[in-house]
Amino acid sequence: MGYHLQAFICKNSDSNLLAEPFDKVKAIELGKDLTLIPMTEELYDQINSLVVSDSVSKFAYLTEHIESQVLKFIGNAKVAYIEADYFGGQGGQMAIIWKNNKREYFVEYGQDCINEVLKIFGIKARLFADEFDTLGLGRHRNTIDWLEDN
Repeated sequence: MGYHLQAFICKNSDSNLLAEPFDKVKAIELGKDLTLIPMTEELYDQINSLVVSDSVSKFAYLTEHIESQVLKFIGNAKVAYIEADYFGGQGGQMAIIWKNNKREYFVEYGQDCINEVLKIFGIKARLFADEFDTLGLGRHRNTIDWLEDN
């Protein structure tokens, strides 16, 4: 069984920074004052505006154009973008956080990238769980399935 997630994460109060310019945004409150915005195909197409642009590092759904668009709208807010791709226990994660119109945190590939992002956003892991499980990020196995929560 696989796990695939491509999404933005931000404070609840900052989700409108992406929702206002992009009507394809579907914001899902995770609890602990955090919102998940799945990077659906529709949102990808809307933000990318059909511009041919190189990917940021090894991200599958984050292009240089998308990064520049996000930076244009978030101002000084802190917004993360995460990708996780696993199948049969093999795979990894990547993460980037923007703040003050620049990259604040960037991990190209690893196993705990999402937990590190969540720690930066102030999430404290529950006993016998990590930050990922504390927020329930495992309750859906695919990005598109998060839309069921909306």
